[in-house]
Amino acid sequence: MTLSPPYFLQDLDGNIRFTPFGVQELRQYFAKAGINITDIKTYDDYLAARDRASPYFMAWLKDRAKQWPEHSEYQLLKNTLFGDITKRGSQEPQDGS
Repeated sequence: MTLSPPYFLQDLDGNIRFTPFGVQELRQYFAKAGINITDIKTYDDYLAARDRASPYFMAWLKDRAKQWPEHSEYQLLKNTLFGDITKRGSQEPQDGS
């Protein structure tokens, strides 16, 4: 299992600095809520930004999903997340009568 780099680094006073990876991963998420990622300076700011951006999470995830590989596993995940589930193979439960 490969670990991703951290989104930010935090000092002992609670100040944070986003890593290049964190900026790449989260800039668009926060932007959907009108938040400039460079305005997030403390861990408390980060938590408030996450809370404020949370209503936009599914829209952000849908944008990210456009970049996912075209593998069956990712397609199943997209279908599950975004409500594009096919009924292939589904049946009504049998009551035994």
